[in-house]
Amino acid sequence: MRTTLRFWRWRPNPLRRRSDRTEAWVVLVAGLLLCLGAPLAGTAAGLGMVKHSPGPTAAWHRATAVLVDDASSAPATGWSAVGVGNVRVAAEVQWTAADGTLRTGDAMVAPNSRAGQHVGIWLDRHGTLRSDPADPAQAQARAVVFGLMVATAVCLTALAAQGAAVALLNRRRVAALGREWAQVGPIWGRHPA
Repeated sequence: MRTTLRFWRWRPNPLRRRSDRTEAWVVLVAGLLLCLGAPLAGTAAGLGMVKHSPGPTAAWHRATAVLVDDASSAPATGWSAVGVGNVRVAAEVQWTAADGTLRTGDAMVAPNSRAGQHVGIWLDRHGTLRSDPADPAQAQARAVVFGLMVATAVCLTALAAQGAAVALLNRRRVAALGREWAQVGPIWGRHPA
């Protein structure tokens, strides 16, 4: 025989306390955040990441630079280092700006590239070196990872808030029980056993 009732906090009951109703609302809100809020937040974050992923604008143009030093064979770390099917390393390059000045900077190149080799770089309208734009697969992978991180953060926040609220409610219930027992306990203690 089953002794527990489902949704007992929502049913009318003369023994139902205000804290029971509050806990029911806390559980409902946490459940909605877990079921609806986390997927929506993750999806919105992922779509926003795709929309704002670095890409060449009309002001960017492709240029050729010369490798100053040999590129290392160890790949760099980070999002811009690894693309789909290609590994890149940071190396110092030199190029001539539109005004004729010689400029240097770090660009992502193929591993083991030799000094003096010509490499492609991206420059903005001011001649400033820009990072390589993300290809669509790379931007999509970043968006998925970022969306999962945001969804996980929403879930953990909802569960932590629910746990804190229930702990606070339980502390108040114990304090109320202590006050009520202080009133009733001495009366019960007078009866002989």
